[in-house]
Amino acid sequence: MEQIELRVSQAPFFGICAGVVALWVVSIPLWKDLHEWQIAIHAVGAVFTLLLVVLLENASRRATEALQEKLNVIAEALAALLDSSAQDNPELKKAEEKLREAVGLEDRH
Repeated sequence: MEQIELRVSQAPFFGICAGVVALWVVSIPLWKDLHEWQIAIHAVGAVFTLLLVVLLENASRRATEALQEKLNVIAEALAALLDSSAQDNPELKKAEEKLREAVGLEDRH
């Protein structure tokens, strides 16, 4: 999946798409009906659009999940650091407790 995301985000994929459109434009004499000629590109375009939207949404969701996991790890590490420093400071202890409560908050909502 990552290879597909990488390929569709690069210039050669755009070049291929532009080439398909160029072939479609020069194929006008091969079609008997101009309406069918238009429907052909619209159908292909709709299919590609659907596939790319699904691909982009999937990539976005996975990136968001990975980012959230990284933030949770950082927050846990910070909470552990606060816990080790909060022996004599009640404010730090309160901050550490609030931070631990916030970790994983997105899963609870």
